[in-house]
This record gives sequence, structure tokens and C-alpha cells, in this order.
Amino acid sequence: MQRPAPGGRRFRRPAGRQWPPAATGAALIVGSAVAFALDGPVARAAYQQGLDPATFGFWRASAGVLVLGGWLATGLRPGALAAVRQLRRAPAIRLALAAVAGLGLNLALFEAFARLPVAVAVATFGCYPLFVAAWEAVSGQCAAGVAGLGLAAVAIIGLVLLMRPDPSVSAPAAGLLLALLAAVLHAGYILLGRGGWGEVGDSAAAFLIAATGAAGLGTLTAATRPSTVLAPVTHFGLTGLLLLEGALAGAAAPLLFLAGLRRIGATRTAVLSLCEPLTATLLAAVMFRQLPAPTQLLGGGLLVGAGVAAQIVPARPARAAVVEGRGSAQDHSFGGFGRRGVGEAHHAE
Repeated sequence: MQRPAPGGRRFRRPAGRQWPPAATGAALIVGSAVAFALDGPVARAAYQQGLDPATFGFWRASAGVLVLGGWLATGLRPGALAAVRQLRRAPAIRLALAAVAGLGLNLALFEAFARLPVAVAVATFGCYPLFVAAWEAVSGQCAAGVAGLGLAAVAIIGLVLLMRPDPSVSAPAAGLLLALLAAVLHAGYILLGRGGWGEVGDSAAAFLIAATGAAGLGTLTAATRPSTVLAPVTHFGLTGLLLLEGALAGAAAPLLFLAGLRRIGATRTAVLSLCEPLTATLLAAVMFRQLPAPTQLLGGGLLVGAGVAAQIVPARPARAAVVEGRGSAQDHSFGGFGRRGVGEAHHAE
């Protein structure tokens, strides 16, 4: 992160002490995946306490809005939301569509968690890297082409082996369709966010996306099950769990995700973010002494291998359309993990 000197000059750290943008992006995506890994277990725990998916999503998004709003209001991000009014048409449309996709994604995925075993829901939802890689290969926006598509397929195979869904457990068609819908919406969210949002930085964008989710899910809950909206308030333990979930998975995770996405591109992000179920499996092994089976170890190895290989795919200079409006905005979120200039943001795949 550069700091302006009194005379307008900038102090620069020695180049050898800086992480390459790709390495920084990969670290951010892994960090977001670790935070997102809380979603499945916390959602199931909330359902057991009587919450429905929409109410859970509303509280999760609301906690995220509070954290992100506090982050913006601290004065560390002056004018972060003011730039929204100056957005040009193209990035404004992308941001609006990403917010709608995020709302639909959360609702569909949490409904799938209510209908399916977590392993089946996660394995089905994990198809989104294939959708992202296929779109970029067809549209010619990924230098890896068929190789990127193959890595996505390997990652999904590893995911299925890792999650090891029980074939004897019934999987309702409605739950599977909801998980697939969530995968499609997540792929769209990734593709919409890969080019940034013009003058709006990651912090403000994450806040607006979370606020859209909270408003939509809150309206749905109030219209269908109004008695459940305030249910967590009467349960101290559940309230604390939802606040923690919102702070990590609802605020920190999407902010890190957006910052990492622009550095390493859509296909690399999609493949690497599948380390989320790997993290959940490792946490279960440590916390509950659930030793992974050999097939799960193989699946984890395939996931890690595909994630590493995706980062080694030859880079390609970003198209001018992809970096539209990127050079004039700076958002040093989390100590410089936010928006950079055009010269640093060329993350094409």
C-alpha cells in the first residue's frame, strides 16, 4: 500500500517485499472460502432452532450490513458510498445485477440446505466453477480455454469425493434444482464482479450487495412468516451465532472475495474457492476427530492440485472493456487489499 508524502510524492516499498497481485488474490480467495465454510453448519444449527431459510438469510445479511456499514462509517473510507451516485451506466447495471444474483443465490442455497444433506447440497452447488470456466472458454475471455475447463472438472470430481454424499440418503429433486440454481447464480455473480464496479470500491459494493440481500430476505420473511423475524432475539446463543456468522461469512468473506476476484480472474477464483468444503472437512477432522477416508483424501488432493494448477495457467493481458473505469478509483480495503490502479489490476486469465 502506498502512502502519499507531504509533497505529493509517494513512498514505495521495495519491489522484492511485495506480494505479486496473483498471490495476493489467491490468498484473499482462500481467506473468503474459510469464512464461507461456516454457512452450511451454522444454517443447519439455525434450522434446528426453528428458523426458516429466509429468516436465517435475513439475519446473516443484516449482521453483514452492520459490520460493513460500521467499516465504511469509521472515516477510513471517506466518500465510499458517495461514488455510487456518480456511477456510469455499465458498472451500475453490473452492480445491480450482482446484488440481485447475490440475493437469489443466498435464498436458493439456504433453501437447498433445508431440503438436502449438507454434503449433497455443497457437492451440487460446487458445479459453479464448471459454468464459469465454460462461459469464459466459449467467450474467449480465458487464455486457458479447454485447460481451464478441464481443471474445473477435476476440481468438481475432487469435491464429490471429498464430500462423499451417501447414495442411500434421499435427495429430493427440488433441493437439487435449488442447489443448481444457486450454482448458476454464483457463476453469474463471479462473472459480473470480475471487472470491478467503476468508481465504487469493494467495501461499498459489498455493503450494497449485502443490503440488497437483507432488504429482499427481510421483505420475504415479513410477508410469509412474520412471527419468525424476531425469533433470534429471544435466544441469546442463537443471536450470538448469527452475529458471528454475519461478521465472517456475511461481511468479511464477500469483501475478501471481491478483492481477490479482480486480481486472479473468474475461472481461477471459481476453482480456488472450492477449498471452502475442504476447510470444512479439515475443521470437522480437528474438532470432532472425524478422520477422513482415503477417498476423501484423494478428493482433497484433487481440489488442491486443481487450485494450484489454475494459478499457474498462463496470464493474458486484460481487455480494455474489462478494466473500464478502474484506473481512477482507489479502495485500500483491509490494508491495501482493495482497488488498485489499472497497471496493478490486470488480472486476466
